[in-house]
Amino acid sequence: MTAVARSFFAFLRKGIAVMLQYRGEIVLWAIWGLVNPAVSYALWSAAAESNADGTIAGFGRGEFAAYFFAMMIVGHLTQAWDTYEIGHLVRSGEMSPKLLRPILPIWEALAGNLSYKITTLAFVVPMWCLFAWLVRPTFDTSAWQLGLGLIAIVLGAVLNFVLNYVFALVAFWTPKLDAMGELYFGACMLWGGRFAPLDALPDILRWLSGLQPFKWMFAFPSELIMGRITDPSEAFRGLGIQLAWIAVSIVGFRALWSVAVKRYTAVSG
Repeated sequence: MTAVARSFFAFLRKGIAVMLQYRGEIVLWAIWGLVNPAVSYALWSAAAESNADGTIAGFGRGEFAAYFFAMMIVGHLTQAWDTYEIGHLVRSGEMSPKLLRPILPIWEALAGNLSYKITTLAFVVPMWCLFAWLVRPTFDTSAWQLGLGLIAIVLGAVLNFVLNYVFALVAFWTPKLDAMGELYFGACMLWGGRFAPLDALPDILRWLSGLQPFKWMFAFPSELIMGRITDPSEAFRGLGIQLAWIAVSIVGFRALWSVAVKRYTAVSG
């Protein structure tokens, strides 16, 4: 375990150095994480104000501002992209030297994920503050909601990363994963509440979202942070569901990884 820790922090230092070499590119990536919830806020708040009572599913302009402000933060801290990355590594043969190391490639991927989030904070935090100043979000958050919300963000980040990596292992069978990545991203947008609060969806779609992991990555932490979840038992139930999905994802990774590496053959660039 000590060797894994040393290797991980070496990967983390390397990842931060690489990210700092591509400052312009990572800023462009970070901008997407700001633009998407900002546009969704504008659309849904305008739709709410067109109603007689100025709300949709209990969300007014201030509540929509709080929800999508929280989603900006949650989306940045929980994002993962290995469904796009691993296909390239397999096609190019770059996965081969990674498999020869005495540490699983997932640890290097995790270090790269954290490196991006760390190096972009200097850019996104001022943008979050600017967005909050412009839209004036309405928060009704107590200390316990904020504390559990922070835990939910961490668990959501772990869940998204591991599950994303599990989906990405399909690359060992078919390295063209662009469609898989888009499918996963679309599921996060709809079922994760990134395009719209889940309460604004039809009943059947809202019910289905509770059966999938995507809600627990994004919508649940966001609703907890904004103070919309007022029952502590509901909050703890959500944390338990996050842990259950993480356990399922880890078991799925371990089972699929052992099969995937046996099947692996590298294709030169």
